[in-house]
Amino acid sequence: MVLPPVLSPPLSEKLATLGIRLTEFRPDDELEQILAELAGLPAKDVVRASREINAAARLGWWTKERQQRGQWSNRWPEWNLLRTNPNYAWLFLFHSDGFAREAALDAIHDPPPSPFFFAALAWRLNDWAEPVRRAATRCAGRVLPRTSIDVAAKAAFYLLDRRLVWGRWRNEPAILDAVIERQDVIEALVQNFFTRGTGPFPTYLRHLLRYPNIDVHLPRLASSAKEPSVKAIAYQCLISGKASWVVGFEWVWIDKVYFARRRVPVLETREIRNDRSPADLIREAARDRSAIVRRAAADALIATRSQIPDAAALIAQLAKDKNPSVRSRADYMLRHPVT
Repeated sequence: MVLPPVLSPPLSEKLATLGIRLTEFRPDDELEQILAELAGLPAKDVVRASREINAAARLGWWTKERQQRGQWSNRWPEWNLLRTNPNYAWLFLFHSDGFAREAALDAIHDPPPSPFFFAALAWRLNDWAEPVRRAATRCAGRVLPRTSIDVAAKAAFYLLDRRLVWGRWRNEPAILDAVIERQDVIEALVQNFFTRGTGPFPTYLRHLLRYPNIDVHLPRLASSAKEPSVKAIAYQCLISGKASWVVGFEWVWIDKVYFARRRVPVLETREIRNDRSPADLIREAARDRSAIVRRAAADALIATRSQIPDAAALIAQLAKDKNPSVRSRADYMLRHPVT
C-alpha cells in the first residue's frame, strides 16, 4: 500500500525553491512561511515528513555537488546559514548530514513552537548517529522544559509509545518523561478522555499510568470518561490499588519442538493511593451502562469477593445482567463459592 505524501504539493515546491537558493547561497525570504506550514503538520507524521522535507529541499545534496565540482571542501555553508538566521536550525533537523543535524540542535535555544517540531526533537533523540543523539539530549534538556502546555500535550499522545517502537535510544526517553509527567501536561491530556470518544484512548491511558500524576484523575476517569474501556481500566487500577504499563516485549516458547514462540509484553507495576474501598468501587462499576465496565466489576469481584461484605448480593445482581459475558462470571462465582 502506497501512502499519500505528507507534504502538500505547494509546500514541496516551496522547499524545492528554497533548496535551489541554498545552492547559490542566496537568502530565502520564504523560510518563515515554510516553517509555519511545517509547524501545522501533526506530530504523528514526523518520520515520514522528515524524508519528504529532505528530498524536496535537497538538504545536503547541494553540499555534495559543490564538493564534487571542487568548489569547496568543508561543511561551513550550513554553519554560515545558521549564524545568519538561527531559524534554519528547525529545517536542518531533517538534514541528511549528521554534522548539520548536530549543529542545528546546538543552535536551538527556544522551545519547539508546535507539536510537530516537538516530535522532531524527540525523533532526533533516536537518531542513528550517536553524536546527534547527544546533541539532541543537550537541546531537549535546554528547551523542552519550557514547552507550552498545549504543544507538549498534543505531541505527547504520539510520543507515549515511541519508546517501544524506536530502537536506538536508551535513556533518552527520560527527557520526554520529565515533560509529559508535568502536572499541567497530564491535566491537559486527561481532558481529552472526557471530550473525545474515538481513538486509542485505552492504550494512551495504559502508557500514562507510568506517571504518578495521573492517579488523582483516575476516579473521574472511572466515572465520566467517554470511552468505556478507559473507565474499565481506571476502575481496575482503583480497585486493585495497582497501575501497570508496558515497558517492552519478550519472546516466550509455545512449542520448542516446532520452534513456535510468541511475543508478549513485559509490564512494570506500581502502587496507587485511593481513599475509596474496593467494595464501593465494585458496586459503582456494576451499575455502569457499559458491559465492558460491568465485566471489569465482575472480574474484580472474583478476585476480591472474600473481602467484600455484601458479595452475595453483588453476585446475584450480576447474575441477572443482560450481557452474557457478565452473567458467565457471576455463574462462575456461584459454582465456585469461597470456602
